[in-house]
Amino acid sequence: MKTHILQTTDYLKGCANFLAYLKPFMHLQETPQGIECEMTLANGHSVIVTGKDEPNLLLSLMSVLVKQLPDAQFGKQLAMAPVIDPASVNEQSLEATMQPSTTTQDTSERSQAKRLQIGVTTKVSQHELVKKVAKKRGVSVSIAARDLLQDGLDRFDHELLTVSPSELLANYERKANDYEGAETENWIIRADRRLVMKTRLRAGEYERSLSSFANFILANALSICPVADAVLAESSQAMLSDDAVAEALKVIEQSVGVKARTLAPQIGLGEQRGLTNMILGGTVQAPARVLAKLSSVLKLPLDVLSVALERRFAAQPVPSFKATEGKPTVQAERKAWSVAVRELQLPTEEQERLLELEG
Repeated sequence: MKTHILQTTDYLKGCANFLAYLKPFMHLQETPQGIECEMTLANGHSVIVTGKDEPNLLLSLMSVLVKQLPDAQFGKQLAMAPVIDPASVNEQSLEATMQPSTTTQDTSERSQAKRLQIGVTTKVSQHELVKKVAKKRGVSVSIAARDLLQDGLDRFDHELLTVSPSELLANYERKANDYEGAETENWIIRADRRLVMKTRLRAGEYERSLSSFANFILANALSICPVADAVLAESSQAMLSDDAVAEALKVIEQSVGVKARTLAPQIGLGEQRGLTNMILGGTVQAPARVLAKLSSVLKLPLDVLSVALERRFAAQPVPSFKATEGKPTVQAERKAWSVAVRELQLPTEEQERLLELEG
């Protein structure tokens, strides 16, 4: 039997195909020292190499990767390795290849159960909701967060079939930003290797940091979680006492009129004092992000603020009317944001900016 002798070009082609195969797991960026490459390995660890140019970077990366391989029979395995066509590799096979082999998993049950960590930064109010969901389900916060992340990723992949990634992530980001308050905190999600790797890959694919991407996915998952809805409903009922609403009405009353000029820029309305007064009077339904900022500035719970504004609208005075014909007209419903903004007949640029607040 004739033995095929590998040439230098065969090794180079094999290396090129190998690197193309691993490209989804690499993150490149330029630094003062040259080009830096960070690559996530199957065990969840990362390696970082730097080269003054692309050839040097590739040589350094290959050197580091070779050191990660087992010593036994390495030469024989390399010689027998087939050349892989990158075009034939799909995302599922990439993720499957980066997982530990069945033999390795069977060797140690503890390594199977080992979980990796995702550091995430969210608003305190969002983290508190995750904790309440966990308590409502009777599970640990770790399990609740892991389940929300898994459900959120599945929904993200499904919605990508009909919505562009940029539009989808912008929508998720708005949901994360709409949580009450401005204070944030760092916390940890512990999940199995496959879920962490999948989250890391999606984040890199859409050029987001792992922390921010996980935050957005959690925010959307919470927005459609029945348990979270039940928790929010219970919290709303507990907070909406007559005393709390009465106190909110006093705070709102102290902000109307001339003082609205100072309040307007703090809630994203620029110089629109009149529009701010309409919101405070309850006659206009403000977008969620505007209400969230108003809640933060006035230091009022969002649900209490919403009820107080509804009561101010219901209590609006009926205009006097002395004519012998016709009847006084009273606004029967709170005016939609888009209608109120267009009625102001503002310059086109300012009108579009205000309308975008509802997006």
